[in-house]
This record gives sequence, structure tokens and C-alpha cells, in this order.
Amino acid sequence: MTKKTKIKLNASKRKLATKVFERHYQNEDNIYKQEYSSCRQKVDFIYPQAHERMKVIIEAHYPTADIQNLAEMQKRYNLDIVNPDACFHVRTKLGRTQKDWEGREQEVFDDCHVNFQLFGGLSGNGYSERGGYNFAVAYYHQHLTQKGCIPQIHVMQKGKKDNPYLTQKKDENIAELGGRSTNPENLNGLSLQWHDKYKLNVIMRSHYCNSRYLTCDRSDYDFFKDFLIAKENLVDAYTNWQENIYKRVQLVEATLKNYNNFDQVKELADNQKIDITEHDIEVESTSLTIFNPVNVSSMLDDLKPKAKETKAEKIARVLAYQTGGVANG
Repeated sequence: MTKKTKIKLNASKRKLATKVFERHYQNEDNIYKQEYSSCRQKVDFIYPQAHERMKVIIEAHYPTADIQNLAEMQKRYNLDIVNPDACFHVRTKLGRTQKDWEGREQEVFDDCHVNFQLFGGLSGNGYSERGGYNFAVAYYHQHLTQKGCIPQIHVMQKGKKDNPYLTQKKDENIAELGGRSTNPENLNGLSLQWHDKYKLNVIMRSHYCNSRYLTCDRSDYDFFKDFLIAKENLVDAYTNWQENIYKRVQLVEATLKNYNNFDQVKELADNQKIDITEHDIEVESTSLTIFNPVNVSSMLDDLKPKAKETKAEKIARVLAYQTGGVANG
């Protein structure tokens, strides 16, 4: 009886084996993933409610009849008065007493920035869009993964300085989601869908939303703060989930460097209740789409010497490569 030859490992086989572990951890149902799913459901629940409250506030400040009349004048005389917006500043109607640094009492009003766009910030401060990117990739983790992107790249690169690889992967995520801009003319795909879904007409002297404040009751203000917290909670839950996966993958990767044959990998996988076969670590078993003639031709075209791209051309090229020229919703 011929003794079966053990499959020797090399760098490529170890990398493919690690990918098997990573896929399992991404699909594994655990408390971190459940918390992420719960926070995402809460976002889906609170978004339309917050938008409906904002709509009521907008209509109180800018009556529908006024909007319609001004819109007609705008069209007739080519003015710039009424425009749709998806981010707003709100301020409480009633102030509260607060002492300044000299101990003098003064009346202050609470305010916050509410941005309904996909890449809208979480801080409530109109001058800072902190966390908007993290929210977008957290919300669309599955979509981005299916498109071959790495939505969790910022988690994997946490603590590291900005580098070309991180920038490239983040740009790919942004392009796949339809771009990040305050100007809807620069958006497409999912980003544009979010803007169009949540935009409301306002009468404006300026296109900057922090140039106008909408007064609201304390109950509305508190609700908008809860809205921002719900978005923050999603980002936190996503980070916890992906950090846990990344730590486990790093441990697997370090462990496999000390393994010489597939049997050792199989034993580790069996202990983790992960299905892995010899075929999984063969180079030929990697995604066939990588070697698809159309995809290879596209990649070869990208490598041709060409004039320096503009930012808009770069986004369009990446989007076309990833989606075949069609923005998927």
C-alpha cells in the first residue's frame, strides 16, 4: 500500500489557508456579530423617524406654499433660492443658564448638526464630519465585501501611519459606495440614493447648512442626539466585531508560519470546526474571476502608460472596474 505523501506548505498555501479561517470567522454567528446586526437594525429604524421629524421642522420654518412660489420664481428668473439639502443644523428654542469662565450666568442654546447623507458625520458638529466614512463602510460591510473591497481596512490598519495601501483601499470603498461629497452632482450609486432619499427643500442664502439654524423643541433635539448615538453605536459594534476577527486571523497567520504540511493545518481547522480541504490551499482554487480574460484585460489596460488622471477620472475608472460600469444599489 502506497503511503500518502504529505502536502508541503509554502507562502502561497499558508496565505490561502489563512483566508479559509478568515472567511469562517466573518460568517461565524457570535455576540459581536449579533451586536453589529442589532445596531444596524436600530439605524434602519431611527433614520426614517429622524427624517420625518426634520421634515416637520423644515415645513414649520419654510411653509410649503412659500417653497412652491419661490421655486417658480427661481425657475423663471434663474435664481438660486430654493434647493434640496440632506444636512441641517438644529438649535433648541429654549436656552439654559450656564456660568462662563468668570462665573457670570448666561443663556446658552444647545445645537447639533444632523447629516442624513451616507457619509454624514457623527459628531453633531457641522465643522467635523468625523466618523462618516466609518459609518458608511460599517453599514455596507456585506455589499463592499461582495464587490471585492475591504471595508474593514481601517480596522486592520489601526495604529499604523497612513500608507498607499490603506489610502487605495479606502478610495476603492468610497468609489464603490458612490463617492463622498457635499455636492450631489459629485455623487452616484448608493451615496446619491441616500441623498435623494433624505433631501428636503430649504430656502437658503448660502449652500452651507451651518449658515442657517432651525429651532426645535427639546424633545426633537434629544431625538436627533439619539440618532447620532445610534450611528456611533453601529461604528463601535462594527469595530469590535472586526477587531476580534483580525486578532484571530493574525494568530492563525503566525501559527501557520510554523507549520510544514497540510495535516497540521487540517488539525487546527478541525479543532476550530472549520472545513478545509487540500483543494482550498491550491493556487488554482482562488477566485476564478481574478483570471477571467475580461478582468485581466482590464488590469492590463490600467497598466498602460497614460496621462495623469484627475480625481473624478480615477473614481470613475475604479467604479467601472468593480461594477462593470453600473452602480449597484
